[in-house]
Amino acid sequence: MRRTGVAAVGAAVGSLLLAGCSPAELPLAAASLDEDGKPVVIVRPCGDDRIGPLHLVSGAGDDGVDPGTSWFQTTDARVGRTTFPLFSPPGSLGVRAYGPQHLSTGAGYHLDISGGRGWDAYNVSLSFTAEDLAGLKPGQVWADRRAMSRDDFDDLVGDRC
Repeated sequence: MRRTGVAAVGAAVGSLLLAGCSPAELPLAAASLDEDGKPVVIVRPCGDDRIGPLHLVSGAGDDGVDPGTSWFQTTDARVGRTTFPLFSPPGSLGVRAYGPQHLSTGAGYHLDISGGRGWDAYNVSLSFTAEDLAGLKPGQVWADRRAMSRDDFDDLVGDRC
């Protein structure tokens, strides 16, 4: 009977420890539109961290057709603080593009970046739609599932890091 109790406590503690090892999800990326109306991504890892790989996927648009927009990094390159056009990431990332490289009405987009501080890893994720970005006022970005000023985004990053 005692062994069963010890085994149950050990299993519970082990489960808690393993669950605690999952990388934290941090809102350290934002999207906005540049002066030409093209989508851009802003990545702000903590401190001097370099994170990657990056992966962008999209879901079905209003016409029910999945636009298939997806690009992902295929090398071990990492990024630090950077801003780049959503559909034209820096060539240094070794990006492979698939499908149409433009925003589609009604489609959902999800950017996922892994990495972080060695043993203290974290994931960066950003979800948005073309409509989210079209609704932004000048000087705003889309981050953490909402519109905010660039200063508020900088504060959010500072608070989470």
